[in-house]
Amino acid sequence: MSYDGRIKCVLFDMDGTLCNTWLDLARAVQAALAHFGFAPPSDEDVLRFVGNGSLKLIELALPEGKKEYIADAEKYFQQYYRTHLTVHTLPYEGITELVMGLRTRGIKLGVVSNKSVVPLKEITEKFFPGVFDAVYGGCPEMPLKPAPDMIKAAMAQLNVTETETLYVGDSDVDVRAAKNAGISGVFCAWGFQSEDKLVAAGAERVVRHPSEILACL
Repeated sequence: MSYDGRIKCVLFDMDGTLCNTWLDLARAVQAALAHFGFAPPSDEDVLRFVGNGSLKLIELALPEGKKEYIADAEKYFQQYYRTHLTVHTLPYEGITELVMGLRTRGIKLGVVSNKSVVPLKEITEKFFPGVFDAVYGGCPEMPLKPAPDMIKAAMAQLNVTETETLYVGDSDVDVRAAKNAGISGVFCAWGFQSEDKLVAAGAERVVRHPSEILACL
């Protein structure tokens, strides 16, 4: 399908979609649990836990019966992560070319992620300076995805409608968030969840390389 001008805005998830943040997240989770004397989870376990915000990430990583440590461990996690944001993190192959290609077409761009908003903005600005028109992340003012609130706030800021907006994510949470917001979604198989899990969650369009997203406009 060639670009016909219908889609005027593309909103992206961050972790597992724009950037591979996995190892830096894993190291921060592992540091937090070790600080409190618990066996750290494996990298692969952290990958399974990511997607629902940092409090849920820490809750899942803690041993059973130790949930009273969630708040303190999450605070330590945030402190560690903020000073190790991009040790391993990089945009996925083809992502920079994709977002710049969208910009040249006049597409409005935003990031909507469950990642805490401060590190989200820092990573966005480091790898995509001046590219994204709106950035929404985890904060006390709005519920996390799959609630549609952040997506709708980004759409309102960018002055676009549901039929003009496309959401790009990599998880079942993203699939549900797009549906809850009433917008079309495209879901990437290069991220933190398998293509099978995306399809099982209801994803109708799954892509294997960022360049394929241009054909979804």
